[in-house]
Amino acid sequence: MADMNFKCTFDKAQYFTGEDIVISLPDGAAAERVSVARLEAGADAVISCSGGEIRLSGLAPGGYGVKILSAAGEAWEGAFEIAGSAPAAVRYGFLADFGPGDVGTEDVEWMRDLHINAVQFYDWMYRHDRLIPPGRRYSDPMGREMDAEAVRRKIERCRQLGMRPMAYGAVYAATPETAEAHPDWCMYTMSGRPMKFADWLYFMNVAAGSGWTEHLMAEYRDAIAYGFSGIHMDTYGFPKRVWDSAGNPVELKNEFPGLINRAAREVRGADASAGVIFNAVNNWPIDTVAASEQDAAYIEVWPPNDRYSDLYRLIRRARELSGGNVVLAAYLKPFRDGGAAAESCFRLCWAAISASGGTQLVLGERMGLLSDSYYVDYTRLSGGFSAVVQKYCDFLVRYGELLYNDDGTDVTCTASGGINEDICFSSGSCAFSTDGAADTVWTIVRESERRTSINLVNLTNNSALWNEGKREPERLTDIRIRLRLDRPVAGTYMASPDAAGLGAEELKCSFIESPEGRIYTLELPELRYWALIWIQLE
Repeated sequence: MADMNFKCTFDKAQYFTGEDIVISLPDGAAAERVSVARLEAGADAVISCSGGEIRLSGLAPGGYGVKILSAAGEAWEGAFEIAGSAPAAVRYGFLADFGPGDVGTEDVEWMRDLHINAVQFYDWMYRHDRLIPPGRRYSDPMGREMDAEAVRRKIERCRQLGMRPMAYGAVYAATPETAEAHPDWCMYTMSGRPMKFADWLYFMNVAAGSGWTEHLMAEYRDAIAYGFSGIHMDTYGFPKRVWDSAGNPVELKNEFPGLINRAAREVRGADASAGVIFNAVNNWPIDTVAASEQDAAYIEVWPPNDRYSDLYRLIRRARELSGGNVVLAAYLKPFRDGGAAAESCFRLCWAAISASGGTQLVLGERMGLLSDSYYVDYTRLSGGFSAVVQKYCDFLVRYGELLYNDDGTDVTCTASGGINEDICFSSGSCAFSTDGAADTVWTIVRESERRTSINLVNLTNNSALWNEGKREPERLTDIRIRLRLDRPVAGTYMASPDAAGLGAEELKCSFIESPEGRIYTLELPELRYWALIWIQLE
């Protein structure tokens, strides 16, 4: 258990091979003991302490936990990730405040503490079709007073803290002035009417060869020159089928992959480390864009994708199509009212997305959380709950190789549930499901050559709908897992962001020899919201 008055901080949100991990202690504190772990085992790090600073080196890529005991007997626990030459996964946050009074960078530093490694600068621009501000003071497209120095300051701070600042840049939105000056750039209906969004923006034609596309690429290059590390290519989900100025039909799902790939090449030409992320609103058109040259498959989730099982399905399908990381922008509307029901909603949604192998865009600004798609209207978290959020973010990074970096085969519905008896779950206090059913413990199982991992998401006392206020689940203390696994086991472990600490706990395990081979039984000490179990084979 960490002491609230003994808070240490990392110098970066993410590290790369060969970089030292630098941890700053509170003023006047000294470290008595430092330990580093990876999954269930200690990690052999080179540790040096000097003044109020600890340096860790000599570690391979992966997720790690670190515990620090001060000379005064205070304890702190955190997590960090070392990636290879590029981020292993996009952990996405947001900024939306760039006004004249927004002079600090505490918002960026809070996201650093959450290990967010890419930050969307939402509505930072002067206009949708002219991104770069004309001067220091300007109004954004919605009339907000803005300060270009605030934008630049936050870009610089993101870079200093190992976070990639991503410029919001809608792919097809333009002002009436641009549309009137370039009618050949516009999208049209079959009857020849220019297409508009909310009656104040015009939809522009993103087809290859369009003059708008050339204009857009120039704007993206300018954003990289301004200091950004990439572009968030936003879309609105509509339209899908349009006509160009010459009366030719345009299928946007077929045009978007080329647009994404060109944008990626353009920004990398300006900055080799830059990239793009494209918004596939409500999973459209994920089949054509998932494999394009973007940093992650990104899906903004809306009805009818209302169930926990929908989140799972979106992530698994996008991972299959893209071969990479998946980010769900899943905004939590219960935070419009706040309270314990909203906080339980966050825990269960974060658990569901993480257990399914994805990451969630919902956190940002200074202790902010998104409850809607207009990021400016974010909600501030309470001080007490922000500590819970910190722990859930630490857990995601600490066990990333069992979550977003787990390339094992999903065997949830072939090993457990129904007629399957390879993995059986039992409890006198709850039922289990393989599909996130209401009032059950949801089981998600992945299997690799030397490891089986099991996520348990506790939906007892709650519905199967992810975006509504939630009751606290039942605390379960009698769960047993029976595994028909005729292989020698090296160890069985469990970790949870709801436990006192982030470290792995060795589970009580017994076995019997049967005509079907060896059968193991694991006993879990407790399940609150979310637990991760793994069985390591010899």
